Amino acid sequence: MAAARIAARAASRNFRNLTQIAAAVGILCAVSAQVQAQTQAQGQPGTAPAADARAPAENVAEVVVTGSRIRGVAPVGSSVVTVGPTDIMASGAVSTAKILQEVPQVFNLGVSESSRGQAGGSGNISYGSSINLRGIGPYATLTLVDGHRVVGQGTTGATVDPSIIPALALQRVEIVADGASAIYGSDAVAGVANLVLRRNREDLQAMARFGFADGYRERQAGALWGHKWKGGQVTLSFENTYHTALSGQARAFYTGNLTGQGGGDFRSTQCAPGNIIIGGATYPIPAGGVTRANAGALVAGAANRCDNLKYADLIPRQERNSGVMTFNQQLTPEIGLILDGFATRRNYRLSPSVTASNVTVPQANPFYVRPAGAPAGTGETVAYSFINDLAPNVATGWSKSRELTAGLDIKLGKDWKATLLQTFGHNEDLAQTLHGLNSAAITAALADTNPATALNVFGGANNPATLAAISNNLTISPGETDFKNFSAKADGPLFAVPAGLVRAAVGFEYQDVKTQGGQTTGPATNPTSGWVVLDRTVKSGFLELSVPLVGAANALPGIRKLDLNLAGRYDKYSDVGSTNNPKAGLNWSPVDDVMVHASYGTSFRAPGLTQLRGFSNGGRGGLYVQNYSDPTLGGALRVGVTLSAPSPDLKPETARTRSLGVDWSPAIGTQTKLGLNVFDVEYDNQITGVLSDLTILNREAQFAGTGIITRNPSPELVAQLLAQYPQVSGVLPSTWTLFVDGSGKNLGKSVTRGFDFTASTRIPAGDIGDFFLGLNGTRFTRYAYAITASAPMVDQLNTIFNPLKLKARASLRWNLGPYMANVFVNYVNGYTNNLATPVQEVSSNTTVDLRFNYDLSGGFNGDWAKDTSVALGVTNAFDRRPPFVNIAQSTNGGGGFDPTTTNPVGRTISITFDKHF
Repeated sequence: MAAARIAARAASRNFRNLTQIAAAVGILCAVSAQVQAQTQAQGQPGTAPAADARAPAENVAEVVVTGSRIRGVAPVGSSVVTVGPTDIMASGAVSTAKILQEVPQVFNLGVSESSRGQAGGSGNISYGSSINLRGIGPYATLTLVDGHRVVGQGTTGATVDPSIIPALALQRVEIVADGASAIYGSDAVAGVANLVLRRNREDLQAMARFGFADGYRERQAGALWGHKWKGGQVTLSFENTYHTALSGQARAFYTGNLTGQGGGDFRSTQCAPGNIIIGGATYPIPAGGVTRANAGALVAGAANRCDNLKYADLIPRQERNSGVMTFNQQLTPEIGLILDGFATRRNYRLSPSVTASNVTVPQANPFYVRPAGAPAGTGETVAYSFINDLAPNVATGWSKSRELTAGLDIKLGKDWKATLLQTFGHNEDLAQTLHGLNSAAITAALADTNPATALNVFGGANNPATLAAISNNLTISPGETDFKNFSAKADGPLFAVPAGLVRAAVGFEYQDVKTQGGQTTGPATNPTSGWVVLDRTVKSGFLELSVPLVGAANALPGIRKLDLNLAGRYDKYSDVGSTNNPKAGLNWSPVDDVMVHASYGTSFRAPGLTQLRGFSNGGRGGLYVQNYSDPTLGGALRVGVTLSAPSPDLKPETARTRSLGVDWSPAIGTQTKLGLNVFDVEYDNQITGVLSDLTILNREAQFAGTGIITRNPSPELVAQLLAQYPQVSGVLPSTWTLFVDGSGKNLGKSVTRGFDFTASTRIPAGDIGDFFLGLNGTRFTRYAYAITASAPMVDQLNTIFNPLKLKARASLRWNLGPYMANVFVNYVNGYTNNLATPVQEVSSNTTVDLRFNYDLSGGFNGDWAKDTSVALGVTNAFDRRPPFVNIAQSTNGGGGFDPTTTNPVGRTISITFDKHF
């Protein structure tokens, strides 16, 4: 019944959303048609060349570049990192998210399919991805599509997965790694990534890519069709991507026992046969099990150990189908219609670790065995693995999104232009596990006195009906987000000054976000369900000025050009108050081929709806039983209980951002560009959430006084938590020795400093072709973090799970006729693993990617070869293994390697076919 109610709600909401979208499109078309009819009645033509801001036509000067709301004005004071068509084509990645992770400014921390242990990871229960600029946080980067916001993904609607836009539909990605809240509002603390769509095509393109590695397969196939006519265009694209799961069993370096490499033995003691624990002493159960008849075989000593997490998937199986549409129609010489949209669905499947738990066995259990000489008592704890009893509990689910943006471009005269946009977006995510341990059923089965039906955890066989009863616990976590955004913007020139035109943009935005979700949990025969609806509205106004102070007409020695940009934004939230954010940027050219740029601004991020009000107590949340790496046990795992709950007192995060850089295009060589950009970000009131951090005990001293970590919680605290949060995932220990408060808190502050560097050049080599050299990298000089506002800043730079000193990617491309070859060298410097005892120095990692492309139309005759190419790619060509990292396994990575800095897949060979018609 609960599932039926959830489905009914979803169907009703979907119908309303579709009705609203259809109504909006109908109104826009009706208005446009009326204007067009009136214009034609006056004897004017009803169509005109398309006013597409992205088209390479006569309106190219009106391009709106990421980082500015003013047409034809590039970001002043900020640098832009562009991932262009050649970069997209040459990448060996199967998704947009993977393409962007090749950019050195993007870190794989927190929200990705392979890394979930850092900030934001606990909410990523459907295994999506996000863009994390500079590693500051997955929520601190704003992701746009063609300059406008999009509906959030995930069961909490907290982040945007860039792979909602397939790589085939991308024209380019523009990244402004600089605070941009004055331009775009919340989330743009570390910067903005804008996914620019392809349009103005006049062809049909089809492509297919197949790749494989040891124990891993992937594919990508899609088609794009575009058509242009006088005054308009339409471009449609569809893409299917798929990759298999990567099992931990397929990678020898992933293991719990790292002693062979000088590390620790982090294997679990929840094994088959298991371990009896009484009064702090461990009695390993011998192979073949133990009964009262051979109880003498139980001797206190070293525990049985097993590698439960070796059976887990390092990467889930994922399949995505996505479609994208762009449409433009010039209705009159003054009015143009815009209709852009996308729809996407991603399915995933992940095999987690072996089902295991610590259980309390009463003396009444018919299989109960008490070791000789053990202290007297009424029961005992057995650390036990169900690997031989139960099939693996598989996590499955899906994420689907759709969005439509409809708008009008209106010429107002005197080169002013207004843009009205209405966006409707809807996302649904669902994460589920259907065969989890049923804590109540386990307690009952252990207390059962009938040998035919009681649960035996001492190494004997079990009744199939008993096993079915203890593994029928399901957890179904659906989440939905509805997003509506209306924006009205006008921009154009104000007046002329000697250096040029002073231009401005002014606008208003209204956002309405509704996130709803909950959880169905408990025995499959009698689950409990909850559903919570959360909403927020945001009203915003913004103003931007572009002031040319010095130009060609009034240039001075040492000041060939000087441009000033001022921006400000006011946002009023329905739930967290209001905020003002300014930004100032300056561009200065002392000589013609040098540009110095500087910026200063403030940024902010509003707490997520589920962070603020959450889904617990009627929805999702409650207590979770997890295994934590504990340095007091030599890194062995400790069973702990953590809390997932909302924090209604959360305040917005704030930041101050500064940058200073120089771009040089010397008159030597051809197309040579050099760039250096220094950044400085001070981030305050950061929301700290440690729900998924299973290594937190290694930093226990930093959390002193916060109440986040409590060892040996009092019976009163345990009773209070159980009464307030009755929903429990996992089997609670009989005695709590660790409690971790995983709810979000405004505790942290950080300082991030460093510089980005870029270099590129083209070297013509006559008959042997052209060579292109490129280098892009980020060098951090400081990353310090304080757990609380009053705590001392602790240097975290170049330590595990934090920004590293240096990430770089070098490229060499060669073109000759139908041939093109690319070589990429990726480098991540070594760093300190301060979670290990003793502290470990991790080696640097360098990998090489290769791609060779051949245009068949240049070497074969016949129509079949026309506009056809084939490419061979090799990622990690030398099959470089991840550097050894002495860290315990967890469901979020570890076990001999660091998933945030390396890819466990290894060498991947792919072949791509591309055809244009």
